Amino acid sequence: MRVLVVGAGIVGAALADRLTRPAAGGPALPAHEVTVVEGEEPGAGTSGTSYAWINANDPSDPSYHRFRTAAMSAWRDLAAGFGDPDWYRPPGNVTWATTDDAKERLADRVARLTALGYAADLIGPGQVGELEPHIRVPGDALIVHYPDEGHVHGGPAARALAGRARESGAALVTGHRAMRLTTDGDRVTGVRLDDGRDLDADLTICAAGWRSPKLLATAGVTLPLVDPSEPGSAAPCLVAITSASQTVVNGLVHAPGLSVRQSEAGGLNLEADDLDAGVDESASPELIRAVGGELHARARALIPHLNAEVAEVRRCVRPLPVDGYPLIGFQAPGLYTVVTHSGITLAPHLAALVAQEIDGGPSPLLAPYRPDRADPLPRP
Repeated sequence: MRVLVVGAGIVGAALADRLTRPAAGGPALPAHEVTVVEGEEPGAGTSGTSYAWINANDPSDPSYHRFRTAAMSAWRDLAAGFGDPDWYRPPGNVTWATTDDAKERLADRVARLTALGYAADLIGPGQVGELEPHIRVPGDALIVHYPDEGHVHGGPAARALAGRARESGAALVTGHRAMRLTTDGDRVTGVRLDDGRDLDADLTICAAGWRSPKLLATAGVTLPLVDPSEPGSAAPCLVAITSASQTVVNGLVHAPGLSVRQSEAGGLNLEADDLDAGVDESASPELIRAVGGELHARARALIPHLNAEVAEVRRCVRPLPVDGYPLIGFQAPGLYTVVTHSGITLAPHLAALVAQEIDGGPSPLLAPYRPDRADPLPRP
């Protein structure tokens, strides 16, 4: 079967890799002729700019929590197949709360996660010093360590997956964007590129992230994603990257008002949800610089001896399903969609399930996440 994957972010790259390399010990799958189309380079979009946190930290929906914990396990298996590469970093996550209300919410989260079998440990300031010697934590904080969580460097991870897919026979078409779906009657037959070429396929998989609705609309198909162009949209966010520093963090740190992890180049990735208001497509350079400055000030307060400056502020556009859950499945003959907010966490797990579904019939694990579900799931 000729399979065309549109998008080589972490989801599309993982799909291409899985479709060309069945998992060790897994069922034998038919060979596919796989082509991947990416407007830039693998991992150059959202996957390469996001915070890239691998977790199942929300206990509100136990079924979706189990889905995400399975994805965390899939990451460990995938990384082992690459020889535990530098782009996969599972050193854990430290977070804390300082106000009474926040402490109550965090304690409740820990209790619910623990009841689900998830590793969530209350720790003291001394243990924080061992885990993260450079950060400052208030003495009266309620502190939690999630030892199984981690992150990836999304750009290198997507490039590694796409590269292995190419070594296994996939064709990569980069530097050209899919402008519309081509059709024959009600069947999707491939895509037309921005240079006028048509790429034909028996199955087209849309893994184009936040750009998916525009592409799907060319065949009259809709997808319930938050529109990143709407004023005040929650889809865009800003991530500041610092220069290389000797005072980095070892794992992920979620402090009140700031999320921090090590960057690919040895600096820090900085993000804060409360600073993302107004960073839609109309955001001015002055606003972006101001956010970068505030993120740096918060980092200096968290890491007193930080010897790094903001080198870059990136605008990241996240694909946000309206109800928060993945959008996975056939949307028309010859068309399959794979779009999710938690692409970094879910990519290897989704790739395996989608490959099995394409070749072996509907997957019960994917059944709750169909794009055409009539009743939106409660937000996780």
